[in-house]
Amino acid sequence: MARDHESDSRAIFIYNGHMQTLNNLISKIQNSQKTLFILCGLPYSGKSYVVRQLQSATDVKVVAIDDIFSVQGFDWDANALPGAEEWAIIFNESYDQVRQALISGNNVLYDSTNQTVTSRDKLRDVAKSVGADTKVIYIKCSTDTVFKRWEENQKNPTRSVVSRGLVQQTIDMFEEPTEDENVIVVSNH
Repeated sequence: MARDHESDSRAIFIYNGHMQTLNNLISKIQNSQKTLFILCGLPYSGKSYVVRQLQSATDVKVVAIDDIFSVQGFDWDANALPGAEEWAIIFNESYDQVRQALISGNNVLYDSTNQTVTSRDKLRDVAKSVGADTKVIYIKCSTDTVFKRWEENQKNPTRSVVSRGLVQQTIDMFEEPTEDENVIVVSNH
């Protein structure tokens, strides 16, 4: 079954008046060179929508953890999740993809929750190793909104269904980006 939740996500962004913010992000990417944009946000915050919009409006190369995860045979819906060793392989593959795209002079959008400073620092190290800049795009969303969207997705799945426990674990681990991380904040409550 194909999943199409773009119209629902678009309604959230338009309702909250963030189309201008999206246009600003598009402009920042179009006016950047050899920059790694590190997407950051809780599950169900609107990251996937932002990725699709930026990808359709710019030439940014997207490296998505979920895509590599799927290619490796894992599946959120079936709760077929990797162990620590498999996660390391997935992340190393993503870092290689980022490095190669940046070496080619592309802007790159790294699509994952990137919930810890350590995870974002690793990406900054990858970018720095090839002389690229970094910016964090933080999709800020309240936990109440996250769980409301999670519950809606349980009733009518429009994206992968992850366990409530995994969502809570991500919330508990989440370290909000700070100004010194060169962050662009998009509030999506």
